[in-house]
Amino acid sequence: MLTIGETMGVAVTEVGDPLRTARELRLSTAGAESTVAIGLRRLGHAATWVGVVGEDELGARVLRDLAAEGVDTRFARVDPERPTGFMIRELRTADYTRVSYYRECSAGSRLCPADIEAALAVNQGFDLVHLTGITPALSESGAQAVRVLVESARQASIPISFDVNYRGTLPGSAGAAAFAKELLSGIDLLFVGDDELAMVTEETDPHRAARELAARGPAEVVVKRGAAGALVATAAGDLAEQPALPVRVVDAIGAGDSFTAGYLAARFDGRPLIERLRWGTIAAACTVGTHGDWEGLPTRADLLRRAGGGPNTVR
Repeated sequence: MLTIGETMGVAVTEVGDPLRTARELRLSTAGAESTVAIGLRRLGHAATWVGVVGEDELGARVLRDLAAEGVDTRFARVDPERPTGFMIRELRTADYTRVSYYRECSAGSRLCPADIEAALAVNQGFDLVHLTGITPALSESGAQAVRVLVESARQASIPISFDVNYRGTLPGSAGAAAFAKELLSGIDLLFVGDDELAMVTEETDPHRAARELAARGPAEVVVKRGAAGALVATAAGDLAEQPALPVRVVDAIGAGDSFTAGYLAARFDGRPLIERLRWGTIAAACTVGTHGDWEGLPTRADLLRRAGGGPNTVR
């Protein structure tokens, strides 16, 4: 899989500890696309991430974390002129988080078509391109990079996965709905939260919305419903639904991207729709039950144990 986007440094407070009185912050990295890449690697599939980081310690941390997880970062670029993006997450409660972004004029917003062309120039045999609505909302050059990658993937008959992943604080968020609709007819998989459905369809019922969207281009439309689970509809008329797993929420951030990683891994395995949803919900549960966007993502052995396909005792 090939994915592109921004990965930032992140500092997280303890639950219930507002930033103004916090004594400790936990430093990590975070990015929707890189979470999917790490999730796929842990589940046994190849993943390449293309993005831009600053020539600073946060940029070095981003590249170190991704490389340590086995993600291919050969085509990532270091920008000496702009800083790596940063955000602070205040865990006011386990299920409510306040986020402060410091990503204006960040290195990540400088992602451009030339970065994509550099990765595509080396024939990697990518089996999927995964994109999110975050990248085109970062900057015009980011939007152009997405368009170039979509067109290149279509020409090469590489399946395209797109997650709406709406972020209202980004500069290009006002055009997010139009951009998502622009891509609909040319993508193979659509991931959309039930709170994002209004951006791409007038249908309000998740089941009808998924079927309606599947009739407009994507072969699979996956609606992520949080605590209500997830469902998928296909262009062939199939429909499957999976409830969420009961879990004590420690940090809800990262659940959606973890779900996507689990779903895509099961799809790469050739598993049926219901198992794809099951893998997605397990991956999401592992993430929300731990600290961090990606740290709790399961390995294949972890996931199979949770799915009932492996022993619960490690020997």
